[in-house]
Amino acid sequence: GKLKCLIFIPIISQTYCDTKSFAWQHEFVAFNRMAIEGAPLSPGEGKGVRPELGRDIKLSNGNVASRILPIKIHGLDSEDKALLENELGGVLRAIDFIYKESGVNRPLKSSDNKNDNQNKTDYRNQVNKVANAIKEIITALKNPIAQSPRAITNVQSSTNPSRNKKSLVAVISLILLLSIGGYFLYPKLFSSSKEVDVLDKSIAVLPFENMSGDPEQEYFSDGITEEILNSLAQIEGLKVTGRTSSFQFKGKEVDLKEVGEKLGVATILEGSIRKQNDQLRITVQLVSAKDGYHLWSQRFDRKVTDVFAIQDEIAQAVSSKLKVTFLSESTDGRPKANVQNQEAYEFYLKGRFFLNMRGTGMLKGLEFFKQAVALDSTFALAYEGLASCYAVLSFYQMIPSLAAIRESKKWAMKAIELEPNSSGAYAALGFVAHWLERDWDRAEQMFQKSLAISPNNAPFRANYASYLLNISGEPIESEKQSMIAVQLDPLFLVPYINVGNALVEQGKYDLAKQSYQKALELNDNSTLPFTSLSQLLLIVKKPGEAIELLKTNMGVTGRSQLMLAALCEAYAEAGKTEPALKVYKEIQEMARTGYVAPFTLGRAALAVGKLDQAFKYYDQALEEKNNGFATWNLSIFKKLKFKAAFMNDQRYKYIMERLAFPEN
Repeated sequence: GKLKCLIFIPIISQTYCDTKSFAWQHEFVAFNRMAIEGAPLSPGEGKGVRPELGRDIKLSNGNVASRILPIKIHGLDSEDKALLENELGGVLRAIDFIYKESGVNRPLKSSDNKNDNQNKTDYRNQVNKVANAIKEIITALKNPIAQSPRAITNVQSSTNPSRNKKSLVAVISLILLLSIGGYFLYPKLFSSSKEVDVLDKSIAVLPFENMSGDPEQEYFSDGITEEILNSLAQIEGLKVTGRTSSFQFKGKEVDLKEVGEKLGVATILEGSIRKQNDQLRITVQLVSAKDGYHLWSQRFDRKVTDVFAIQDEIAQAVSSKLKVTFLSESTDGRPKANVQNQEAYEFYLKGRFFLNMRGTGMLKGLEFFKQAVALDSTFALAYEGLASCYAVLSFYQMIPSLAAIRESKKWAMKAIELEPNSSGAYAALGFVAHWLERDWDRAEQMFQKSLAISPNNAPFRANYASYLLNISGEPIESEKQSMIAVQLDPLFLVPYINVGNALVEQGKYDLAKQSYQKALELNDNSTLPFTSLSQLLLIVKKPGEAIELLKTNMGVTGRSQLMLAALCEAYAEAGKTEPALKVYKEIQEMARTGYVAPFTLGRAALAVGKLDQAFKYYDQALEEKNNGFATWNLSIFKKLKFKAAFMNDQRYKYIMERLAFPEN
């Protein structure tokens, strides 16, 4: 009797997800089957009540809502969530009544203060959401709107086709380049306003959900998402949000309209991936961010070796729906051949997974890339990954530069040999030439080539913006290129650092500070925003604030060599000799037990006034091709008082001659 209802509201907790329980078998599963199929509840019974209604109802605003309206009163384990979504045939979209704080995960009470709750959940607001959801469904049932065939007819057949009307999906948001003429509106860049100009032909790809029931398979779903995103980024006329921004929503239950507003995109691609041995099931759905309208959905049941073909089919379908041109294989810079070796491909995806983590995880990524090419010597993407990994590890001063240069160049050239339009390989070559080899002309050539192939790649554009500032002495153009990267990937911190650096060079210190603080908001675990902001504080003669900033946040970022060098400089600028010497000794001790770049040792020696040691370290850094010298072309390098004696020394002039910066 209780199943003869218009709207079924299961109260979901960890205890609800028990397939042997009465509630699961005879309420949840029974209603879902009845609503979808009008099927009898058990053998011999009559048809379900009002099967003509269906389970999924089109609302007046074009969204599709289910007559199953889950209420969550507890955070779910991934296995429980997968169980629910398998039964529903789509992403679990529940209204949460969950209170969370450190060590607490329980139902929300009306007496709970939202400011004490990690989720900032308000009980009365959640009640109102339930009421509004019910009202919308009943209104739609009273005034039915013809269901769009697009929401259901493009799904490939399965063992139970009617149950898969709503496919699982991963959301893709597009971000547009603003026109150069009117692009730079600082209030929009730094405010928390969600108002962003949206281009119709724009998309964001949300991280596909791992439905394998195995957290160890997370690398696979993340990797496939990134590969699909990269394929879409090659579509002419389509603006695609970068990986960093899209992956901010990983593991979160999101409102697609809010995602669209935050990323400035018109459409979102979402999906799920289930991998068992060599079998692959990818379910995707293209949705309008404005109203949730389903534009296209499909399920792919293939072998892992067909993964590139699936990526192409998805890109072609998206380009067709959004009426943009999908580029041919020969022009997009990414190999499209089927996977030759499944194990090699999985090692490659693991490499990308750990490379994207940054930090010490990159060393794991390096090993996985090596294993990939050992298994498949024709795998261009894996060689590209090796080249990028070596370059970035050296940039963060985690491995010696000479070895990194040799390895990065070797593998980049191998990738280009196999795939002449490998934009990632050209970007790695530009990065190495700029930061390590100090081959300024080659750096520009490689950056230009990578952008010609992949103009919508935010990290490539951010690298080029750094080059324009450091070497070409073009802070205004660097600022413009950085802003384009911001629009491509608005939740990626590096372009905001670049904007800040360009503004500092122009003497616009207040705006630079806002840009660095925006980077901090996006990621307070990275050393870059802290060291950049501390440098600015020294320039505006606030060394005390720089010291407190660095000391306070070392608990989060750790006492890395870069943070310690910045702290040593802050003490020096404040005239605090003893604390500066203490930090210098800590860096020297770190060098005795592990790798510290000579350039970093030179910075610290200079800060404590040990000029002979500083020049000795800098000579060594020049020989070892350490990262850091490129910034010596900036006027901001010369603004700190503790550097005066250093720059008046003849040895400094000799170093500058060796660097041979171009005349600006």
